[in-house]
Amino acid sequence: MKEHILKEKAFTYDLPRTLPTMEGYEFNDEKGYWVNQTNSQPCIEDPLFAAPRTKKADIETGEDRKGE
Repeated sequence: MKEHILKEKAFTYDLPRTLPTMEGYEFNDEKGYWVNQTNSQPCIEDPLFAAPRTKKADIETGEDRKGE
């Protein structure tokens, strides 16, 4: 049996490969950003740092995915 047209034509998104973690970093209230706990460098300057996803990075699925 043929698939529904939405299943045939729907675009599929790749999920992020790296799960974000703030382990090893702490938020510096004076500076206003996250820093490495060992060397106090901003996390954004670390090439291996995977920043947490924001609402802007969400994928619109049309389904309520709360709790998944």
